Amino acid sequence: MLVCVTQFSPPRPRRGRGFGIAATVVALVGILPNGIVWILAGTVDPNYGWLVFITLPWAVLMGAIAGVLGIIGITLARSEPGGYGWPVVGLVLGALQLLPAAVFLTDV
Repeated sequence: MLVCVTQFSPPRPRRGRGFGIAATVVALVGILPNGIVWILAGTVDPNYGWLVFITLPWAVLMGAIAGVLGIIGITLARSEPGGYGWPVVGLVLGALQLLPAAVFLTDV
């Protein structure tokens, strides 16, 4: 009597997807305080605008970290199946966070 036992291989780790999700979360953590400050300054009281001086460095730091995590995620996603979606989203959100700082520092 021949019995065929099939074992499924364990799922491959998807490190690129993990780095992409981490980059997206870090980017959103940097975007959220700036969004709150802009909403407060536009609706409640314009004097809340000075809080941008506190939240802008935080956004730049989180944007840089998200950019690095997104680049690592894209690099790792090349060698494994699962796509580039999350790493690209994290990288784009990280780059978008650096734009307000660039506008603020260059006085355009």
